[in-house]
Amino acid sequence: MAGLSLRHIDKIYPNNVQAVFDFNLEIEDKEFIVLVGPSGCGKSTTLRMIAGLEEISAGELLIDGVYVNETLPKDRDIAMVFQDYALYPHMTVYDNMAFGLKLRHTPKDEIDRRIRDAAEILGITQYLSRKPRALSGGQRQRVALGRAIVREPKVFLLDEPLSNLDAKLRGQMRTEITKLHHRLATTFIYVTHDQVEAMTMGTRIVVMKDGYIQQVDSPQNLYDYPINMFVAGFIGTPQMNMFEGEITFNKKTAKVKFGENAITLSSKVVERIPESQRFDRPIILGVRPEDIHDDEDKVAEFKDSLFRGKIDVVEKLGSETLVYIAIDGKENDVIARVNPHSTIAVDTEVDLAIDINHIQLFDPSTERNIFMEEYVAPQVEEVVDAPAEETVEG
Repeated sequence: MAGLSLRHIDKIYPNNVQAVFDFNLEIEDKEFIVLVGPSGCGKSTTLRMIAGLEEISAGELLIDGVYVNETLPKDRDIAMVFQDYALYPHMTVYDNMAFGLKLRHTPKDEIDRRIRDAAEILGITQYLSRKPRALSGGQRQRVALGRAIVREPKVFLLDEPLSNLDAKLRGQMRTEITKLHHRLATTFIYVTHDQVEAMTMGTRIVVMKDGYIQQVDSPQNLYDYPINMFVAGFIGTPQMNMFEGEITFNKKTAKVKFGENAITLSSKVVERIPESQRFDRPIILGVRPEDIHDDEDKVAEFKDSLFRGKIDVVEKLGSETLVYIAIDGKENDVIARVNPHSTIAVDTEVDLAIDINHIQLFDPSTERNIFMEEYVAPQVEEVVDAPAEETVEG
């Protein structure tokens, strides 16, 4: 069991390309931390620095308060699960799981106990005598997890462990890893580019872009209170709709105009805007697909926030319906998640209502959320030709 402190961590490669900038994070014991972001954002590089597979260029890494920058990977009491499983093909499942323990001269009876306990937890007892080639992708991933579990480490590091699985198996393994975290009550640090994995698994999520931390928060807070446009667009499927427009203030209310459409912000919404931000200017209005409605009750409730558009595509998904709407002044279609029994039809023009209580407003120049007064946008330097983390050799 361990807490970690990452203090002002930088990673600079020999060619002077910087992959991670001033990374600061305090991880509590037993947390499930997810590092998420697009390819090349520095998340796997950060994980490899924690593991000791990458040298830390600057800053301090502490595990349980102990400085470990120069500590060898084998002495950090950390277990890592890789994307490609990294199993020995000539060994049985049992021997793969036992290999690390044998190197540490663990007694045979203790090795056997740990392997059989881990196999029971993961449901792979019947596969202990098989070799990896006789297993499915999901079974191999369970073996890789089992090999980590038997070491009983202080910290589990998982680097995109589900990316090689099909969609159904990914869903199953997300659940299995979450249950495993609860059962083991150990610190997990998990890297993924898949925001669905991040939202469903993490107790806290670290959103990264171009080597910088953008925001650290619980999944729900990231969704409800994104600190900038990148976080707002990255978290959520389908992603948030962005409307470029103008905001004008009139006493306690405000109007946002985009194209030929205009919506009125109530005094309740305007009160959320810091006084220093209440001036007429260009604005970007952010609206989640589920906050756009076509049913009569919502249209009546939010009569001051209607916009008109033409239905381009209707996707009936059973549990929900996604509607793609062309509107004046917006290049890309607006996406709305409406009632699965909606009768909305292609090529019709309709009025849709925006739930103004859940909108976001962004400054076009800084891309910051103007509802969040204390936020200061980071000075992001462009990273050119940065190596993709997944291909970095230890």
